[in-house]
Amino acid sequence: MAKAKTETEKTESFMWGLIEKADWTKDHDFNRIQKEFQKLPKDILEQLKDFAHGKVRELYERFEKDWLADPGIQCSDDGWSDLTAEVVGRGEKFFKAITVKKLQKMALTLDYHENFTYSLHD
Repeated sequence: MAKAKTETEKTESFMWGLIEKADWTKDHDFNRIQKEFQKLPKDILEQLKDFAHGKVRELYERFEKDWLADPGIQCSDDGWSDLTAEVVGRGEKFFKAITVKKLQKMALTLDYHENFTYSLHD
């Protein structure tokens, strides 16, 4: 049974808007973004945490076999966490367009940073 929406439960579009407004690619500064996210009402921040972590989990599950394949997406466990969080931090359009080839290229060229989801920690 689906969970009933509360009055303050925000849409996926709203959550992507918060992520995109954070402008992760500007400087990859999770401390700067964390300070901005901490200004959100607590219930919205909790929804954002759940949303972002859910999107990271979605990528992990979707591409896990490709990551573990030989040669696969070449990065460590920590790198895989950073890489999937990077995709979410870059926003909805980037997230929806991600492919195995793009992830492989990002991993090989180290085109990711540590770690967008740190900005969601208390």
